[in-house]
Amino acid sequence: MPQETPAPAPRSPSVRTTPHPGPYARRRNRRPRSRAPWLAAAAGMLLSLAPGVPASQAAEPNPAPVTVPSVRSWEGGTGTWELTRDSRIVLDRGDAGRLAPTAAILARELDLQEGLRPRIATGLPGRGDIGLALGGGAPSPEGYELDLADSARITAPDRRGVLYGTRTLLQALRTSATEHQVARGTVRDHPTHGERGTMLDAGRRYYSVDYLKQQIRQLAWYKLNTFHLHLTDWNGYRIESDKYPEIVAEQHYTKRQLRDLEDYAARYGVTLVPEIDLPGHAVSIGDARPDLAFSCESMSRPSNGWEGSDRGHWTLDYTKPETRRFARELVAEVADVFDSPYLHIGTDEIPLRPAQEACPELVAYQKKQGYPYPGDVLVEFIDDLAGAVRAEGKTAQVWQWWDFQQPTSIDPDKRTGVTEWLSPPGGRAAEGYPTVGMEESKLYMSAGFGATPGDYAFFDVRDVYRDYPFESAPNILGYRMARWSDRTYDYSVGWVDYFARRPLAVVADRTWATPAGSPVQPFLDAYDRVGDALPVTASDPADPGSQIGANPGLYGQEGWTATATSEESTGEPGGAARAVDNDPYTHWHSDYGAALPQQLSVDTGAQRRLAGVRYMPRQDGGINGRVKDYEVLVSTDGERWRTVAAGSFSEDRTEFTVPFREVEARHIALKVLSEHGASDTFASVAELDAVRAR
Repeated sequence: MPQETPAPAPRSPSVRTTPHPGPYARRRNRRPRSRAPWLAAAAGMLLSLAPGVPASQAAEPNPAPVTVPSVRSWEGGTGTWELTRDSRIVLDRGDAGRLAPTAAILARELDLQEGLRPRIATGLPGRGDIGLALGGGAPSPEGYELDLADSARITAPDRRGVLYGTRTLLQALRTSATEHQVARGTVRDHPTHGERGTMLDAGRRYYSVDYLKQQIRQLAWYKLNTFHLHLTDWNGYRIESDKYPEIVAEQHYTKRQLRDLEDYAARYGVTLVPEIDLPGHAVSIGDARPDLAFSCESMSRPSNGWEGSDRGHWTLDYTKPETRRFARELVAEVADVFDSPYLHIGTDEIPLRPAQEACPELVAYQKKQGYPYPGDVLVEFIDDLAGAVRAEGKTAQVWQWWDFQQPTSIDPDKRTGVTEWLSPPGGRAAEGYPTVGMEESKLYMSAGFGATPGDYAFFDVRDVYRDYPFESAPNILGYRMARWSDRTYDYSVGWVDYFARRPLAVVADRTWATPAGSPVQPFLDAYDRVGDALPVTASDPADPGSQIGANPGLYGQEGWTATATSEESTGEPGGAARAVDNDPYTHWHSDYGAALPQQLSVDTGAQRRLAGVRYMPRQDGGINGRVKDYEVLVSTDGERWRTVAAGSFSEDRTEFTVPFREVEARHIALKVLSEHGASDTFASVAELDAVRAR
């Protein structure tokens, strides 16, 4: 019988510190990896078929593959399916036209990851082939079945489901103990939520198109399907405008770039949701068109402390016919760029009732319209602009704000979707609004405000993974993680990106398969093992401006042990075991009274083919012990060590990968020679992992 299996979990990204050919470089001339596991599995299969063999001696069914998100249902077989130089990607003849783009993506990725590029054919798949076909009985269009036997067959009712099946196959190959092989069995998989994704604030901060494409691949890698792009804010309107070129920021996206980006996203099953935020967050628009902005001080320079609100022109004057006309024309122009079914119009962080009542022109309009509250004017504007969106054949979405800490006598049209940031989405959905959950206290990652657990808008993966409900109910469309760019302008893209990686994987796993209350450590272990989405080419493993793509997957830490030359146990919990506990927020710390150098040594439990280590600095906000100069050592017996790499880490909170020439070893160690702290006395490590050689 199929088993509902909460799958194992992936691992984390990293930054290279020394030149190397790249983790996805092809290994066509590598000696074949040992087939001992395959032989053992085959022997077990024969044993299970032999007459008179007790059931207790029959081969155990294969365990589920390690993927993120975990697969919902796995029926384990025995033995393995193997990708070979003769393997093909075979399309059902009737589906070839629709599945050819997916097949091309898979062929390129297998080439990059496995060093084997199958040719694409039509017909029936044979031994070692990968079959792609539309059909089957998955309960959702995004569901699929992956049957791993003589061939690997992926069947789904929709092209997106087929794509997701290929993600599972790629991850299973990457995390398999044996090169080019995957345990036989059958995956039956589908998501629990319709919309699953992230929002990126590209209004406050411009991100390159290459980075946006990389994020699309990362979303698809985790079977996420929605990319909400917040494209305007107080310091930049970032969409080319023929109608109003004066409002466009110097760093912006052309219409051609955005159309190409949407086409790129469609190939990966990702829907773009563009957002232009009106009438607030409009400083840059008001600077270019002061005639459209409020002149009253309370609405122009609100005292709420919002970044940029002290510059004036924060709010467009939504009582003016000219402003309404401008907003409708802007909506029509943006709607023409995107095929997306949605257009988000913002309408958040409008100064609240005291500021509204202090604005003469707003109060005058309120009284003219006969509204009891000034907040009713905002609702009128929302309905006006949402109607303009519907006239373009799309559904408008807004942030929940119109009734935040202020009364209204009217509510927006319930055809308008709501992004619920204040609370879980269930309450708003029960009112009849199509609702997306993006709760500020749980699902925001705003590293510019703080990058330590407990800081405002810090997404704590432990808390959210274990405890956040991710409700399913009528009118709850799904969930998105919010990535805001406030106060990040002096940080690299890679730094900002780093703090969103685990949160993205958490949203993926929890909205696809895993119920609340599940333990987080196995998930984090699987996250590390799965690693990141594949890059565009082998020669460019880390795309420009980002660290994603640098980690092809690590070994899982399950069963590992660690020792150190010293440990602190009085001033703080600093045992060596904390560096291999799959918890990013614990760490090993050397004894306060000891001096450098100090060494952290890890026993991985078996001989392994290693190609590097991944070092994570302490993540709790503390300064002591962040490693500067180091050596990496390996050993087969834990007694005789040899140095395989040395260098210096920058003073950074992100993870670092130190690559080295492939070795066979059981033990790895990080020897800390100096630290970035003022005392140059301490050593600390949050996590020490081994990079798999492929």
